[in-house]
Amino acid sequence: MINKRIMIIGGTGALGRTLIERYNDDNSILVFSRDEHKQVKLKNIFDGIKYQIGDVKDKDSLLQAINEYKPNVIINTAALKHVPICEENPYESVKTNIIGHRNLIDCIQLSNHPINVYGMCKAISERLYIDYAKKQKDIKVVLCRYGNVLESTGSVIPYFKKLLESGVSSLPITDERMTRFTITLKESVELIDWAYNHNESHGVIVVPKLKSMFITDLAKVLAKDYGHEDIDLDFIGIRSGEKLHEEMVSLEESMRSKEYDKYFMITDNIINENAWSFSSDSTVIDDHQQLRDFMIEKGVLN
Repeated sequence: MINKRIMIIGGTGALGRTLIERYNDDNSILVFSRDEHKQVKLKNIFDGIKYQIGDVKDKDSLLQAINEYKPNVIINTAALKHVPICEENPYESVKTNIIGHRNLIDCIQLSNHPINVYGMCKAISERLYIDYAKKQKDIKVVLCRYGNVLESTGSVIPYFKKLLESGVSSLPITDERMTRFTITLKESVELIDWAYNHNESHGVIVVPKLKSMFITDLAKVLAKDYGHEDIDLDFIGIRSGEKLHEEMVSLEESMRSKEYDKYFMITDNIINENAWSFSSDSTVIDDHQQLRDFMIEKGVLN
């Protein structure tokens, strides 16, 4: 993207900061978030960025920001993403992860000028954007699904690292069978770029082809790197709302998917009758040395 006015909702998070690093030199950026402290920290790092305190749950503040800034592109990264927090606060989760997206769609319609929209979301909110996209001629709507962002705020790798640095005798693991997709912040931005620039991406879901790992293997590789090769794993059980494996493309969606070199594109039309699924138990790196090499490549280990 070049010479665009970009509004990043939830822009003070790890992904928001990476988006700023990618687009700041060639574009004008507004960071819209509710975290005053993180906005102050960003101001000390990046020049020329505009900031506004606001919440995607507050339609009035969202509409005011859109009307005043008049963005060409809106990237919505705001979400409650931690499973236990969402389970304990279902109402707040719905307000941010569903109503927040509905608010954005409503505000774009009320602002009455062409905008590109990225919804990085799931399930119900995806359907909101897809339905909205079908009615648009001047506004491009792109949806991106992605895996667990390596070393983002609150993710398992910095959590394990912090525990290992403190000298714990064991690491907590929910279930020895659990697998997770992983993606770097750089790959997340490349996903957005690819989806934005593809001429058939309006109103569809773009999914990156990712590698996955067993959480137990991740723990063992990290422990060995920190000199705790014989550390115990404490299996605490799956938390409420948590899944053993992540499914990025379902059996039904696969029949509507186009495959590219690095991505899948889920459309509304049946393309083939050979059903398959893209799940985190199907792309596992199960060799410890290969997993360590993978984490070195991704910048997680030195």
